[in-house]
Amino acid sequence: MKKLGQMMVVALTTVMVGGVASSTANAAAWHSGTPKALRGNWQRQYHDQGTKIVMHFKVSAKTIHLSRAKSAETSWTNLKYQKVGKNTYKLKGIYKNGELTDNDARLQIVTKNKKLEFKNAWSSKYDYLGWYHK
Repeated sequence: MKKLGQMMVVALTTVMVGGVASSTANAAAWHSGTPKALRGNWQRQYHDQGTKIVMHFKVSAKTIHLSRAKSAETSWTNLKYQKVGKNTYKLKGIYKNGELTDNDARLQIVTKNKKLEFKNAWSSKYDYLGWYHK
């Protein structure tokens, strides 16, 4: 009788520990939408041939919009993200800019000191496109 009780405790413990371990989040998994750490309105200013350019980078729960004066708005929709580092995220989705559409678009976004920068690829061959501030 005592052995049966011990076996039941061991079995119950194994099931409980297995259930907890399987419910933890997997950092390598793809999640729908955008990470909360990136959401908000970001802005970048620079000068080009004597003209001040202001770019707006808006991250919402499911989309990203990039806009500036006298240019077609760029957007990313149907987004999924993966956290790949402390402040680094990979995103993939559908890219649209005017008539151009890319159904397999990829972004990499980094945050640092309340700033954000992104690049249109995951490859190290591509450069980030400048810092945006909230």
